[in-house]
Amino acid sequence: MAALGEIPEGRGLCVRLRGREIGVYRVGGALHAMDNVCPHAGYPLHEGELEDRVVYCAGHGWPFDVATGRPPDVPGGEALARYAIRVVGDEVQIDVDSELP
Repeated sequence: MAALGEIPEGRGLCVRLRGREIGVYRVGGALHAMDNVCPHAGYPLHEGELEDRVVYCAGHGWPFDVATGRPPDVPGGEALARYAIRVVGDEVQIDVDSELP
């Protein structure tokens, strides 16, 4: 996975688990994990700008709330898969078998 110190506040980090790219974000001390690929054009979301809880795709600016996986202000918008995340000691663990609703 990743060490807690590797995840910067206000930016994303990409980790690869079981053939998936997962974006991990630290916002206000809370950690969030979701699919790292923008469904619009396949850009890696962790490379985008993070403002509050919203990451903006570096390719075309599509926004996604890292806490919900959904585009903000778009009712019923396509949601990215989010995953359970926990910290054990200094290790950040992501359960890719436990997709959050």
